[in-house]
Amino acid sequence: MSGAYARKAVNRFVTDMRRQKDEDFLYELRPDMADDAINFAERLRIPDLGGRRLELLPWHKFVYYNLFGWVHKLDPKRRRFRSGYVEVARKNSKTTSLLFPMVLYDFKRTPAAESFFVSKDLQQAAKSYTELRNIFVESFNVDRDTAITEGYGIKTKDNCFVQFFSSDTRSTDGYKNSLSVVDEFHAYESDRIVTAFKYGGRARVNNLVLIITSAGTNISGPCYAENEKARKVLNGLLTDDTYFAIVYAYDDGDDWKDPANLAKANPSLGAILRPEILENDLNDALITPSHQADFKAKTCGIWQNDASNWIPVQKWDTGTRNTRAEPAEFAGQRCFAALDLSSVSDFTAYTRCFERDGKFFLFHRFYVPAEQVSEKYRVENIGIRDWIDRGIVTATPGPTVDYGFIIEDIKRDNERFDIIELAYDKWQSNRLIDSLEGFLPKTLLVQYDQSLRQMSNPSKGFERLVLEDKIIDGNPVMKWMVSNAVIRPDANGNIKPLKENKSSTRKIDGVITSIMAIDRCMANAGGGGTADIKDILRLFD
Repeated sequence: MSGAYARKAVNRFVTDMRRQKDEDFLYELRPDMADDAINFAERLRIPDLGGRRLELLPWHKFVYYNLFGWVHKLDPKRRRFRSGYVEVARKNSKTTSLLFPMVLYDFKRTPAAESFFVSKDLQQAAKSYTELRNIFVESFNVDRDTAITEGYGIKTKDNCFVQFFSSDTRSTDGYKNSLSVVDEFHAYESDRIVTAFKYGGRARVNNLVLIITSAGTNISGPCYAENEKARKVLNGLLTDDTYFAIVYAYDDGDDWKDPANLAKANPSLGAILRPEILENDLNDALITPSHQADFKAKTCGIWQNDASNWIPVQKWDTGTRNTRAEPAEFAGQRCFAALDLSSVSDFTAYTRCFERDGKFFLFHRFYVPAEQVSEKYRVENIGIRDWIDRGIVTATPGPTVDYGFIIEDIKRDNERFDIIELAYDKWQSNRLIDSLEGFLPKTLLVQYDQSLRQMSNPSKGFERLVLEDKIIDGNPVMKWMVSNAVIRPDANGNIKPLKENKSSTRKIDGVITSIMAIDRCMANAGGGGTADIKDILRLFD
């Protein structure tokens, strides 16, 4: 089963074969040149495969036939395609079967070759280079005229070289690249390095800049624009005979939940990818909302907005429906608190967490400046007046949040509960924390890192607890905040709750403090006082 844009790429190939006899069509297919590149690739020994030779699949060979088989009629040494775009789901052997062989083929076959590949970050680029270097050493007799370095690349005495870059490398303008492969372009913030290679390649009559990527979760990025260009070329809306494109993806209207569609975005299914692996990933996405955007993009080829709703609001309080609790029930018990201070005119959140029978009971206090209440009611259309009347939100006098009210509430809680830890974000907190230290001598005040990387595992743990009905929280303000939270996974799958955009008035402060409080509670699981100092220092890794 193939998707529409894979079929369109094949139809373009077949149509162009028929056009070879047309005088105004400048190109011809040379199967022997494509076979040479394919045979080269399949002679490579892959250490990760136990030293076995590479075996290309039909879809890999189709890409080779296009990029290396099509040449100019009057000069077979000049390739037709100077740029290309291959979009296919992850784990279909993009890097091992396309990137590595093509870079090495150019390095071995092109005079004065400048063969490059680019990864999202330097760490990934270095890792990929190590794999490429190992393939090179395993596959060829390396002579003394070839220098192989750990952090630079491979270079021969006659000035052919392979070099790697990261997406933020700035020193690419002086190169005259013969072949450049850009890996996982969906994770790049700009097309600067692609543009630099396209301009640098102009000094060559036969250069190629190839993008190999999966779909992504940011339709405002440069890769989505490249995807649109590829589709226009395949649809015949844009004519560019020097641009190769193929997109393996679900078609519009396909049900992403139907495993029968997996083959459309995964042409290696059954040969490299085992169906049960993808079906397990599908089941995980069905029960874990935060994984759905990533699954749709990376496994189905369905582009996503960079933000997706996180926790379904209808799921948020299912645990609370069967379990009710009041703070008085936890008098004298261990408490883990968290504080997220707002800008002076916005919500401040203070959360207390108690664990009982494997469930986490959350209680909140929210604070807003009294002079901002009318504006919030008008602009945000929320029930803030009712929340204030019910004592759920405290309106402090004046135009800014009066931290004295927060201090008094924490003092009262300190008398009622055994506050083991209070986690806080360091932003704007120094004065308040200095005040708290005086009357919380037995409480560990933990400065909590709210970076994406550090918040990711606690956020995923919070989501899991919600889906397992292990969070008990009947606060209506919190329900509103949960409905506002979105996620934007980074290239490594890290997540944390975010507002839809920086200027949004839809707040999520209580979600943040809940994650902080539960994380510190779980870190201290088993009793016995505060966490080990190593566990505290983990927050600052």
